[in-house]
Amino acid sequence: MSKFKTNDGVTLDYHKYGEGQPIILIAGYSGNQATWVPEIDPFVASGLQVITYDRRNHGESNTVDYGMRISRHGQDLAELITFLGIEKPILVGHSMGASTIWAYESLYGDEHLRAVITEDQIPKMLRDDSWPFGLFKADQHHILEAVEALPHTKLTRAKISIDIKREIGKAYHPFDFNYNEPLLIDSLMQDWRDVVRRERVPHLFIAGSQSPLWSSDHAQAVVEMSSFGYSHIVSGAGHIPHIEVPNEFNQVVLEFISELIR
Repeated sequence: MSKFKTNDGVTLDYHKYGEGQPIILIAGYSGNQATWVPEIDPFVASGLQVITYDRRNHGESNTVDYGMRISRHGQDLAELITFLGIEKPILVGHSMGASTIWAYESLYGDEHLRAVITEDQIPKMLRDDSWPFGLFKADQHHILEAVEALPHTKLTRAKISIDIKREIGKAYHPFDFNYNEPLLIDSLMQDWRDVVRRERVPHLFIAGSQSPLWSSDHAQAVVEMSSFGYSHIVSGAGHIPHIEVPNEFNQVVLEFISELIR
């Protein structure tokens, strides 16, 4: 267990595994770094240095009543990269972890990144005339209904293995959805499509075919606005393919990375 402190005084917990090309795994809203347990050993065995961390107000990191903005989470990621002295990391973000990556890119660009992988996350979470996808199909008039529904929604569709459940359960941390609601609302209001269009690094968009939050069709829609985009749909998976169908998720990610670094 390792710690570092952000420039606004928040202590974040992180772990490093292995050596090689750095890859940072960023969990989603209410999740923590233990959810990446199915990825750590296969990624390390493939010659990657795996870094996981808990975002502020998540897992082992400090819970504070400030910085509940996705832009601040993007800055926290930038500070972690600087603190660890990492060069050209690959960033992998699930759900709000993906939004954290887009916030980082919006602030700092992507010139210091090797690649980006986002998992079951849309760059604009409210639908309108220019964008057909939204959280539970919500538009700007139904934000609060979507926010209230999320904590009560079963996110997975494929059966999770007992071993994975056991490992994630060992690191369980209660998450206060009401307390952290401002962060979710702030994330809901963002539109990262301009960031996607301006990316100059390879970007793999992964989606679950049975995601309860939005249609997996969003992955192809985002690829079409990306200059360096690729997509993969994990059949039968819900919102968290990396723990529902980890073998397929890991294979797709490692094949994508092998094309980058061979």
